[in-house]
Amino acid sequence: MLLNKKIHHIIITIFCAGLAVTSFPAKAQDTANDITKIDTKEPVNVSKSVSINADELEANIRKDMVVFVGNVVVVQEDMTLKSDRVTVFYKKTEKEKSTITRIDASGSVILTTKSETIHATWGIYDFTDKIITLGGKVVLMRSDGKIKGKRLVYNLKTGLITIEGNPKEDGRVKGQFKLPQK
Repeated sequence: MLLNKKIHHIIITIFCAGLAVTSFPAKAQDTANDITKIDTKEPVNVSKSVSINADELEANIRKDMVVFVGNVVVVQEDMTLKSDRVTVFYKKTEKEKSTITRIDASGSVILTTKSETIHATWGIYDFTDKIITLGGKVVLMRSDGKIKGKRLVYNLKTGLITIEGNPKEDGRVKGQFKLPQK
């Protein structure tokens, strides 16, 4: 991802023992999106097994895709994705078995792990790179606070979450946090 030199960076790292916030103030003329990074310190365990259920299913065998519609629930080990509509893209392997390569979610998207709940308008889960991208009105909620933005990228291998600011809200990432009691 290429970033403009004028991008204002805020790095937020959430530690198990408390909350540390480091920010670098922007100049008044900076108008680019803010980027916020959260290191969850707990990569999400995702098995190779994926369970999907929905009200309806439509399969397009020629295009190697399946569309699930209505109250869709996708479960993979420590993670659950709920949405109005999910399109599953897959490829056939040597022995005619199918492997999921990507999932696209749209409608009211909710991603839940052991430590966070993320609400968004749409989502893409890249199974090859183990990266989930959520967009629209993104709200990341944890027990110690919440962050709002336009786009979120969650690397399941490293546990790093990156959030971009919303241009409609001054291009800034917005957060509210509960500070630990001493």
